Amino acid sequence: MNSWGLRFDALTVILTGAVTAAAIVGPQYAACAKTAQEVAELAMFTTVEVNNTLGFAAGGSGVIIAKQGNIYTVLTANHVVASLAQEYSIRTHSEKSYTAIRIQRLPKNDRDIDLALIQFQSRDRYPVAPIGESQRAVVGSTIYVAGYPLPVASGSERKLEFTAGIISSRVGRASSGYGLRYQAVTRRGMSGGPVFDADGRVVGIHGQGDTVGTVQSQWNGQTEEIKTGLNAAIPIDAFTALRSQTKPNGFDILSNIAINRSSPQTQPNLQRGGFVCDTSTGEPVTVYQNPQGFREPWIRWNSNFFSSAGYDPLTRCQQVTQRLDNYNRNKQLNYVTVGLVNNQKAICTSSRINGPCEGLIYTLRRDQDPAPALSTFFVWLANQKARPSLFESGAPIYINLGERLDVDIAEP
Repeated sequence: MNSWGLRFDALTVILTGAVTAAAIVGPQYAACAKTAQEVAELAMFTTVEVNNTLGFAAGGSGVIIAKQGNIYTVLTANHVVASLAQEYSIRTHSEKSYTAIRIQRLPKNDRDIDLALIQFQSRDRYPVAPIGESQRAVVGSTIYVAGYPLPVASGSERKLEFTAGIISSRVGRASSGYGLRYQAVTRRGMSGGPVFDADGRVVGIHGQGDTVGTVQSQWNGQTEEIKTGLNAAIPIDAFTALRSQTKPNGFDILSNIAINRSSPQTQPNLQRGGFVCDTSTGEPVTVYQNPQGFREPWIRWNSNFFSSAGYDPLTRCQQVTQRLDNYNRNKQLNYVTVGLVNNQKAICTSSRINGPCEGLIYTLRRDQDPAPALSTFFVWLANQKARPSLFESGAPIYINLGERLDVDIAEP
């Protein structure tokens, strides 16, 4: 069968539905502490790469904090986009890149708060990170830092990193606003990324890390800092205070955005139907919700066979769910079969019966018999008659997903 290559190395899943930006409300809201996995999901959906489009070996991170129509606003550190001679772009969790259409650099001098706002336009729906109160991030409290560090090896793509830490100190008057200090692992390229509290709200924008020297990278020859693990962020309260002091201006991003303070949701509202990796039961499950609101489990992820390679059940749930959702929305989820993808046995999509593999869904172990694996892959196939071994029959099977998705599939 024809092989079809598809990269599957990002810890992401596409959400169908963005959080609507809400006006700033009072400081009191109900606490809802989340697990680290729940905060990680939110971070993966809302953290973005900030790249310069001229190809220099630099870049930073940011976080989506507002949405109005199809215009998204990203908050980042100003030093990430400080050069007026470069153009910038945003790359989202869905691996799509968008040219920055507007940038507002907030500092008026070198000592001002090191923040900037970037806007990009997209018809795709992305969630908005909720804004918290950094005064609640007291010494000893748990925080999480998300961002896209620059790759160590030349030619590698940037990958999201999510690290945990604790608040180590607070500084009243800090240079460029970096008054929130914490212990966590960070790298160059994560500047501008969000710092979340245990409730999953943004309480700071990461931008500094203590160093004790430099070393030359053996991979790319570039000079790398030797970090101590102590970092600093600009408290989000400094940003909201600056916003409240800004007079309305039709050409100003800061005064025209509405900030979301609502409780973060790790399970999206699938108003139009779609796939989601549901973790509400404690076990990752790929769930399909039809347009009428009926939710049906499709795949349960409970095997740790690939965990040693970095693909634990949650990671595989997120990756496979993303693929299914992409194929479904692009009307490419017609039939599922088994075949070879990049010379590996895999469960894949096909547009027709007896057609070739066209889209990777899941890579199988080398010792797995594909037909029985496919027969038990979907939850709703469990009670059906077992399929014969592909080694015995020699004929691949094709499952019509249109019947499950309640859509008509026309044969080409």
